[in-house]
Amino acid sequence: MENSKIIKIAIVGPESTGKTVLCEQLAQHYRTVWVPEYARSYFETKSIDGYTKDDLNIIYETQIAIEREAMKNANRFLFCDTNLISGKVWAEVVFNKATDFISEHISHIDHDLHLLCDIDIPWVADEQRRNEHDRKEIMQMHTDELKKLGLKFEVIKGFDEARLKNAITAISKYF
Repeated sequence: MENSKIIKIAIVGPESTGKTVLCEQLAQHYRTVWVPEYARSYFETKSIDGYTKDDLNIIYETQIAIEREAMKNANRFLFCDTNLISGKVWAEVVFNKATDFISEHISHIDHDLHLLCDIDIPWVADEQRRNEHDRKEIMQMHTDELKKLGLKFEVIKGFDEARLKNAITAISKYF
């Protein structure tokens, strides 16, 4: 049974905006657990080239299941490195349409707050990143989707410790 007192916060945004680092830092700051982005693990065992909508369905079904399990070990907050908002944007960028699973479940997002990481830090290449030149468009797509769904969100800017401080300030504003 999920702990209903846990506040779920999703960290979303374009590639290479510090989401994973921010999740780790926030979990450490608040002495709780965080949920890594499952897509990273998924594509460590399978080529990222030529993936399909079915792959995205598997990724986001698993992401949600991992979050549910992590709730059992969370302390007041659970920080999630992505959610269906980023999944929908990803599917729209690659396939021009969200997957059926994402479309069916996006209106049931249960995160209490979204921290949208801004593109104010440099893009860093790795074997899974593909969108260096689309960052502004992808940032706007995230913003538009969060607004469309009426979800609480804050844009997080800044470098290194300033980014963490800005995230903590945003969380304090709500909780």
